[in-house]
Amino acid sequence: MTADGKTFGSCCEQLKDAMSDEDFDPLISVGDDGILYLSVGMIDVEEEEPGMVEFPLYHCPFCGTKLQTPEEVDAKAAKPAS
Repeated sequence: MTADGKTFGSCCEQLKDAMSDEDFDPLISVGDDGILYLSVGMIDVEEEEPGMVEFPLYHCPFCGTKLQTPEEVDAKAAKPAS
């Protein structure tokens, strides 16, 4: 959910398309914790497939809409996994 209670990707068609996984693994996605992340690279993990390096995305990179606040991200990250 965005800062205003809407679904991530509802601010513009470009973000919705970027989050789609129809043609490729999306670089912008919602994590299991409900935080919207931007994948910025890959890291080698011992004896496993490479892992993604992700950072929270606070504003839409296409239209500039505020999507989540640092406080919302901190609160979601602090919740135990269900």
